[in-house]
Amino acid sequence: MLKTNFFSVLHKIAFGLFSISFFSNSSAFSQEAYDEYHTPECTSDNKNRTIPPSPDMVSRDYEWFDDCHHAHTCGAEGVWLPEGPPLFRPFVADPRAVTYSIGWRFDDQALVKNVIDVSYGDSLPIYQWFNVWPFNAKMRIELEGALWAVFSPCQESSPLINADYYCGIPITFSFDRWAFRCRFFHISSHVGDEFLINHWHKSFKGERFCRFNPSAEYLDFYVSYDLTDDIRAYGGVGVIVHQDESFKFGRFYAETGMELHLRELGYYDDCNSLYGMPFYGMDFRYRRDFKHHIDSTYVLGYEWGKTYGLCRVVRVYMEYHDGYSAEGQFCHQATNYFSIRASYGF
Repeated sequence: MLKTNFFSVLHKIAFGLFSISFFSNSSAFSQEAYDEYHTPECTSDNKNRTIPPSPDMVSRDYEWFDDCHHAHTCGAEGVWLPEGPPLFRPFVADPRAVTYSIGWRFDDQALVKNVIDVSYGDSLPIYQWFNVWPFNAKMRIELEGALWAVFSPCQESSPLINADYYCGIPITFSFDRWAFRCRFFHISSHVGDEFLINHWHKSFKGERFCRFNPSAEYLDFYVSYDLTDDIRAYGGVGVIVHQDESFKFGRFYAETGMELHLRELGYYDDCNSLYGMPFYGMDFRYRRDFKHHIDSTYVLGYEWGKTYGLCRVVRVYMEYHDGYSAEGQFCHQATNYFSIRASYGF
């Protein structure tokens, strides 16, 4: 009953927030809009006087202050090692977002009652092209790496349960409010040594535990569109190109979701080029071996970001997950949990 009520409340909050934001006035962020946010001098009159820009607006419209703009004005067709916001931002509610994060899960039914999960992830932009046909778009190739690990903090020595290692090569493309990503990547999973020692002679979750090798290579394609300056929608499909015979996944998968940034409830500090605002996100995944229902994740929290440099964002938020575990060989097990999290990334 508690789970059903919580799920219902989340849906009602999402419907209300998205409705308010969708029908509010919004326009593309231009040079004039940027001038509104950045005044020649900082005074007490303009310190916090404007509605903050959303991360999508920053990624889409702040290019004239990074090295890509400088190279473009010099007549270059592209730039090596570009320094600027990503063309395709990670999804805020994606359990496998490439970012730095830490969280405490409560009542994870696939693992243990209390779980600390951490992630370390970042990207290396290799090259970015300008004025790509036919929309004068931008295109970038990157190298990504990440680690997602889960620990059992309430057991002696807080043993590592599972660690997933990721490396990928995304090619991203963006123009106006559209962004696209084609990505080839590898993920391999490894059960913690202490966990294996503690369970080699006894069962886990009522079954005899055996270590497998969930290792696979994937290819996927995603599309993202900014419906307004506050709302982002995205979706994509993927296929497993190759996987280890000891542990099989459903070969095809799909993902979709939406994000909302409530700029009207945020603030902007011109002196520090710093903004803050509430956000809400939901993410849905489908794979053929998901037998009972679609995998879903909801997040609600607050974020702080800069309008200069790489424009990374600090987030503190609540997360509710209902579906299946994302942790290596535990991914076939149904679970739902609530967690408190913090992250740093895009």
